[in-house]
Parts: sequence; structure tokens; C-alpha cells
Amino acid sequence: MSVIFAVIAFSSVARAEILSVKVPVANFRAGPSTSEPVEFTATRYYPVKVLEREGGWCKIKDFEGDLAWVADRLLAKIGTIVIKVPRGNVREAPTTSAEVAFQTERGEVFKVLDRKGRWLRIVNEGGDKGWVREDLAWGMKKTDDAKGSS
Repeated sequence: MSVIFAVIAFSSVARAEILSVKVPVANFRAGPSTSEPVEFTATRYYPVKVLEREGGWCKIKDFEGDLAWVADRLLAKIGTIVIKVPRGNVREAPTTSAEVAFQTERGEVFKVLDRKGRWLRIVNEGGDKGWVREDLAWGMKKTDDAKGSS
């Protein structure tokens, strides 16, 4: 019995995945219950790494290393990123020589529409689109590094 439990426990850790907030705003709590205090809130497309699941709740880690619990029903498998640098350029095309469409700041979230090499085509909730280099973001695996979402 303990061997089966160990295999199940190991497989839930081994299957850690990146999920994203699918609702307009989600509460991230200190524990797996609505009676626990809210640690922080996040908006649609905010990516998180699921570390553990318990009774309809997910223990997560975000791009800043913060740990919290969120109701499983508020997350979905959507390709999204959060900007991890203080400021970044979002470009019209996937090259540094392309015009800057707009600038983004740390903590802004985007849905990923496409990928070309190390570039991600992104869109925000307001519909602004463009290309950003993947090294400016957290949430998608790097093309050459299986640990890119760590």
C-alpha cells in the first residue's frame, strides 16, 4: 500500500505543469479553502506552476516564487506568459530590428498566439498584439531548454 502511495505522490510532483487563470480575477489563498486569507489576486492569463493538488485546489508557485492555493476550476491549460523584466519591447515582427508596437512592464500578462524560434506572438486582454522574445517572459518553455518554465 505504501509503495502505491509513493508512486502516486511522485507522479503528481513529476507532472507539475503550467496552467493559467481563465477568469477575469482569481484569489490566491494561504491554504486550500475559501476561509483562508487571500495572499494575492491575479487576472486572466496569469501563468502559475502547479506543485500539488488537494480536494479541488492547486498549490502553485508563480514567476516571483510566491506560493499560494487557488481553486482548480479557476485555472486552464492556456499558453500564456508574464513579463519578468522591468520593461520590455513588444515588436511588430519577430526580430529586434522591427518597429516597437508598445512597451510592457514586469507583471503584465499575455496569451501566446504563436511562436517563431525564440519569439512569441502575444495578445493582452485589450487586444494589443505583437512579438516578444521568450527570455523576457515566464510561463512558456524555452525552445532549447526543457526547464524553461522553472
